[in-house]
Amino acid sequence: MGHFLYTVVIYPLYMIIELIYSIVYRLTDNEGLSVIAVSVGITLLCLPLYAVAEKWQEIERNKQAQMKAGLGMIKNAFTGDERYMITNAYYRENNYSPIMALRSSFGILIQIPFFLAAYNFLSNLESLIGVSFLFIHDMGEPDALFSIGSFQINILPIAMTLINMVSGAIYTKGHSLREKVQVYGMALVFLVILYNSPSGLVLYWTMNNVFSMVKNIFYKFKNPIKVFWISCLAISICLLIIAFISTTLAYEGLFVFLVLFIALLPLLVKGVSKLLDTRLSSFVENRGQKNIIFFSSCILLFVLTGLAIPTSLMASSPAEFAEIGNHPNPMWYVFNTALQSAGLFVFWPLCIYFLFNKRVKTIFSLFMTILAFIFLANTYIFMLSYGDISTSLVFLDAADFKTFSPISILNILAILCIFILVTFFIPIKKGKVFSYLLSILALTLTAISFVNSSRILSTYKEYKSHSETASNQSINPIFHLSKDKPNVILIMLDKASNHYVTSIFDESKKVSDAFTGFTLYPNTISFNGHTLQGAPGIWGGYEYTPYEMNKKSSETLKDKNNQAILMLPRIFSEEKNYSATITDPSWANYSQTNICDLTFLDEYPKIKGYRTIGTYTDYWLKKYNKKGELLDNSEYILSRNLLFFSFFREFPICLREFLYKKGKYWSSNEDAVHSKIILDNYSTLDLLPELTDFNNENDGSYICMVNELTHNDQFMQAPDYTPVSEVTDYGKSRFRDNSDYHTMAASFSLLSKWFDYLKENNVYDNTRIILVADHGSQYEEDCFDDDSSNKVSVGRGRYHPLLMFKDFNTDGKLNEDMTFMTTADVPTLLLNGLIESPINPFTNKQVPLDTTDIKNKGVIISTDSKHKPEYHNQYTFDVDDGDWWLVKDDIFQSKNWTKAAPTSKDK
Repeated sequence: MGHFLYTVVIYPLYMIIELIYSIVYRLTDNEGLSVIAVSVGITLLCLPLYAVAEKWQEIERNKQAQMKAGLGMIKNAFTGDERYMITNAYYRENNYSPIMALRSSFGILIQIPFFLAAYNFLSNLESLIGVSFLFIHDMGEPDALFSIGSFQINILPIAMTLINMVSGAIYTKGHSLREKVQVYGMALVFLVILYNSPSGLVLYWTMNNVFSMVKNIFYKFKNPIKVFWISCLAISICLLIIAFISTTLAYEGLFVFLVLFIALLPLLVKGVSKLLDTRLSSFVENRGQKNIIFFSSCILLFVLTGLAIPTSLMASSPAEFAEIGNHPNPMWYVFNTALQSAGLFVFWPLCIYFLFNKRVKTIFSLFMTILAFIFLANTYIFMLSYGDISTSLVFLDAADFKTFSPISILNILAILCIFILVTFFIPIKKGKVFSYLLSILALTLTAISFVNSSRILSTYKEYKSHSETASNQSINPIFHLSKDKPNVILIMLDKASNHYVTSIFDESKKVSDAFTGFTLYPNTISFNGHTLQGAPGIWGGYEYTPYEMNKKSSETLKDKNNQAILMLPRIFSEEKNYSATITDPSWANYSQTNICDLTFLDEYPKIKGYRTIGTYTDYWLKKYNKKGELLDNSEYILSRNLLFFSFFREFPICLREFLYKKGKYWSSNEDAVHSKIILDNYSTLDLLPELTDFNNENDGSYICMVNELTHNDQFMQAPDYTPVSEVTDYGKSRFRDNSDYHTMAASFSLLSKWFDYLKENNVYDNTRIILVADHGSQYEEDCFDDDSSNKVSVGRGRYHPLLMFKDFNTDGKLNEDMTFMTTADVPTLLLNGLIESPINPFTNKQVPLDTTDIKNKGVIISTDSKHKPEYHNQYTFDVDDGDWWLVKDDIFQSKNWTKAAPTSKDK
């Protein structure tokens, strides 16, 4: 119940406080100014509530003054029960209830939830610890400016109380003794509560009191609103001037917008007032329908933000969101986000709505309706594709947010149309059309959320069953190598970048010495920037590139993908009697749950399939006694950022990059670490020696393993790049500040340990190994090496994957070969010299053992960004003509990238 009440009532205010603090800190880079800005922001947000409170208090004072004489007479004339009965009768005669006396306390009551939110935020804000501001030495501790003996004197709480009393004296001038006692009593209560609190929190409340005093002074003016507007405009102009001449303030455009908004505010108010008197006049008077529309809009926003978007995200890959933090069931995070959304869009809006008069209620109702339709349009019409996203809700590739683009302009025009249409049509038929429409949409979103939730729970049940089975088993070898017969190993490191390899080797002698006999192919291209279209060519060669798969339009993409995965293990097991083992094949059976679906192997008993990612995490943690030692903020990140991800989907395109803030979503804890997905992959690579034996009794072995450690970005501890709670050594590479370099260096460090293990057991020389990636990373490689005017509108790095090859009985340091290669060359490299004329068992076509002629003509790649099966039709990839490119020769020269739109026959 405590979590429920906190999340619904307090957390929305906490979120607002955190946003104000984080944004102002980004502007000023000063913790003290950020705390003061929080106080300013909360005071401004509460001004309408304070106005209501003041109005209610004035009504209560007038009522008490009106009844004072009569109550005095009753008090003098009657005693006991008779006085009580006569007093109640007098109250009824004057339409008054004793409970109405609470109106005089409303101004204090509304401060309580804001105080609790601020107390929770600022008392636990690590960025304040050890930071000084003005005379405060450490904002994370009481100020303790001087001591009397062993007793520390904290000046700030005392100053806060004095300011509070001065403000109270101004406010209660001419008021009753009871009101004065109430104000001064609260000042003393806060002194006791905050005396030993962190200075940052006391600074916030002190500034609250200062602004409260300023507010009380404004109320004494003849025209307080006009004076307040002039003051705000003057302050904003000063800030704008400071922003342009200062090197510490950023985002000058934001201050320009602020000045313009404040300057035009009177005109905006007049325009709204005129609209209420004309077009919306009937709606203003329609109390019942207005309330229904407001409530329906609130419910729709709550369901969309708290249920529909979170469940849609998790349903796309439920297993990834399982076993995070202390809540293994992903639905807990959905429920938590739903509570946050309920507080933000239902509880607080309803509380505020019923405080105001019918004109203000009309504005609220109109605003929430417009907001609901805008959020719906942005979510489902202007959603865009930003690539794969991690469980920490960070896009794994450098997303193009299209902040300033034609689609962004179109989005803004659509928002303006929604505003005009809703404003024009909402009065029609007294608003019944909108109330029905909003209700239907809310019910539809609820149904979608229910279907998604069912899918999440079903997948979680399957995942839990698999996890329990795996955890109850001791670790057993799954890779069976031969000491005297050929071993062929294909290792796919998802999103591993070619351009990091030489830096890893230069930085680590251990890695360089272990990777003997390898050749690196820097001039390598992948066939897409995502796994869905990029991986099939690795498994099946040139018959399974996106372009060629689209030619076979009579077969489903799922079947073609499965064929590609099965081609090499079938060739090796059926033609050469090799044992065949594959692990975690990408998009196997086009499973949408992220639990690797290995049922497509049931028809092929000779091929063994295993899920390794996440299977050995608990074992690894126990073995190295890491349980509870590694810092993991996964629960905090997901429980906070899932709501912000919903906002990201709902916001206009032009604001999404600002909200996203490089995956931090304006969190005040930017150092939060999400370790689970890292450990799920790291543990498998680290345990490779235990997962390997040398008892293979076949004529050889074929192993294909997929690992996604390189697909995730996290800083790790150099020189071995191990996961730790706090990174202190970022290494010596020029890429040390790139988190994806760290995970790739970690992968190579772990593989080097396995390669040494193979050498110790005399199987390295009779083993052929390929390391390859399905695509690269966009970082560091967005341009070409020439100055050609033929610019390619894609980042080359995404199509520049890792490709390394070690043949049998090769030795020596890393060799670099600039031959033009593609990821579809992998089957050729693995089969060459082992099988004379390998045949694809699915198409009966020969797998080429020399691909030079194919590449001389150039290869066609897809730069399409639709990275999930549901974004395509059942049989072909839905690639726009402009997303096909012909690439040949040197990929570092832009002249070798030309548009290659397929013919309608090819499509």
